[in-house]
Amino acid sequence: MSISAKDYRNSGSEHDMQAALLMHLTLFARRDSWCIAIPNAGQRTPHAARRLKVEGMTAGVPDLCILIPDGKVIWVELKTGKGRQGPAQKNFQKFCEQTGHTYLMPRSLDEAIGMLTKIGILT
Repeated sequence: MSISAKDYRNSGSEHDMQAALLMHLTLFARRDSWCIAIPNAGQRTPHAARRLKVEGMTAGVPDLCILIPDGKVIWVELKTGKGRQGPAQKNFQKFCEQTGHTYLMPRSLDEAIGMLTKIGILT
């Protein structure tokens, strides 16, 4: 059975939105780009959380990082309609804006696709 990005559009979860967006990027992103998912969210045991923190997991880092030529980086923080940024996420966004990185915060799969198309990541 084949699953398309369309199947995820109305699920309501950030997880499903991210999975659908990654599928869309795999199919339609410019070939000279590289997308990296950053798994900061999720429930973990205290031991696993400590281990990840020691390894460099950092609060506030967005869900996706997209690298394109000329040293450009696009950060994508996916939120549902009701989702809100925490203080660390707001600080990261501010840092991105101050240092010339693109920071996107789409609230739906369609909005994410539109934003990434507008800036030339998706064809």
